Amino acid sequence: MFAVVAAGVLMANLDLFIVNVALPQISSDFDDSPLSSVSWVLNAYAVVFAALLVPAGNFADRFGARATYLAGTAVFTLASLACAVAPNIWALVALRGLQAAGAAALIPASLGLLLAAAPPEKRLGAIRGWTAVSGIATLGPAAGGLLTEISWRWVFLVNVPIGLAVLLAGPRLLPRTPPRTKADL
Repeated sequence: MFAVVAAGVLMANLDLFIVNVALPQISSDFDDSPLSSVSWVLNAYAVVFAALLVPAGNFADRFGARATYLAGTAVFTLASLACAVAPNIWALVALRGLQAAGAAALIPASLGLLLAAAPPEKRLGAIRGWTAVSGIATLGPAAGGLLTEISWRWVFLVNVPIGLAVLLAGPRLLPRTPPRTKADL
């Protein structure tokens, strides 16, 4: 169960860092788009992710962490594929916003899943593991550098097999978390 949650968390957090090194190639591929335009590929993700993180956590509490995690993963994975085939810079920016919305849904839901699955005496260890996975995402620039040697589009395509694995294993391995009522919150 932890591996399924960790894979989604790694994928979403990695995208905060992995795209940075691909910006020069993205600019070049899209008719030498100026930095002021290309920077929105990063900014759209960061702004939408930050803006939706708390509301998405509330959504996961109300409708169930498992359903929210899987839906967020599906949105993130599909948006990653769409980013990889984006026809222009502004389509890529919009798709990065969609990708961030998926990430914002899956991150708080992932923690809810871990807390629901771990007995009280093991919750601290589960949270530590969850945090460590997020820290691994700081390797994103190195991974991005390697992937951009092939094509900048691979910084997005790398998410697709991970997301698909999560979506295949998740329904079988993730605990069902009941939605909370207003009285529970």
